Amino acid sequence: MKKSQFRKLVKEAIASVLAEKAGIITEKFQSKTASKLYGKLKGTDAKFFQAFAKTYSVDWANAPEEAFGKGPDPKKVNFFFVNKDKKNPFAKSGYSYDLTIRPGLIGVTRGKEKIHVSRDRYDRSTGKTTYSATGEKSKGRNTGSAMGDNLDQLHNYKRFAEVADEVITIDLTKIGDSKDLKASRAAAKAGATALIDAKTVAQQNRSRYETILRDRLANSSPGDQIIKMVDAVTKMYKSTVDKQLAMLKKKKVSSGWNDSATKVQRAYRDILQDFEYYLRAENSAVKGADRDKAAKLKAGDKASWSEEKYYQKEMLKYARGIQSKFKTLKADLNKVDTSKDYIDLR
Repeated sequence: MKKSQFRKLVKEAIASVLAEKAGIITEKFQSKTASKLYGKLKGTDAKFFQAFAKTYSVDWANAPEEAFGKGPDPKKVNFFFVNKDKKNPFAKSGYSYDLTIRPGLIGVTRGKEKIHVSRDRYDRSTGKTTYSATGEKSKGRNTGSAMGDNLDQLHNYKRFAEVADEVITIDLTKIGDSKDLKASRAAAKAGATALIDAKTVAQQNRSRYETILRDRLANSSPGDQIIKMVDAVTKMYKSTVDKQLAMLKKKKVSSGWNDSATKVQRAYRDILQDFEYYLRAENSAVKGADRDKAAKLKAGDKASWSEEKYYQKEMLKYARGIQSKFKTLKADLNKVDTSKDYIDLR
């Protein structure tokens, strides 16, 4: 193999692994609306297609345009979007973060049941992270937040439909089963194995490079729910700063140590610190995996100390810390009388 071919092979392997790490769908959509919808989803919500394909065997690649529509429909999958800032007419918390609906996805339902997308686990043997989709009434699930912004009291089909500027629907009865697609691919693969040529050898080499890269990368991306919480508390923090500035212009100041703005700012500081420690531990876990290999650590040897596993436990500790602090913040804010947050400047 020429050096140029070798370099190209390595670059392709790196691109392939990084794409899988990010959960990128590389298969093209037949439907333009499906492509548009995929482009509008962010973060964990963008795993919807992967999760639904796994849970319900949906063949998204060949989904026809006629399967997609507009306007809420209780018999279909509904994606509710807002296109500009607007007031949340249902909010009861009194906290400014919940009072304004920001542009983007506010919720997804299958019929009238909210949809959750959850990360199952990272499989080091394949280098892939799998996702599942579940409904709100599913039992025994571990899904975290439902798809969308999860604002106070904005939490069901009727309310989503009332405030949404745009609704994209999917009629699952018009989409094929991905099991058929997998079967046809398996047959094609069986026929292709009879052709042993340079391309086959190159593919085998690529698989070895991908295995090495996956082992090095390991499960190094931060937990999806952790990032959601960090994003949420950051938005809260920015909102409190904006409100404080607005109130100062009206010659009003914070009422004391336990007003909502102070609680958010303390939580923001503590959560960001834990998130920094989480990322440091994550980086150390990746490097630790290399050092474990260098020390010829045997898989399944419980007597051997693993640097990688040590830092993975540290990651879990900080992740739980973030979850606990965010949960406490939400509970504390519900107890605060926001009408007393500010007093006249004396």
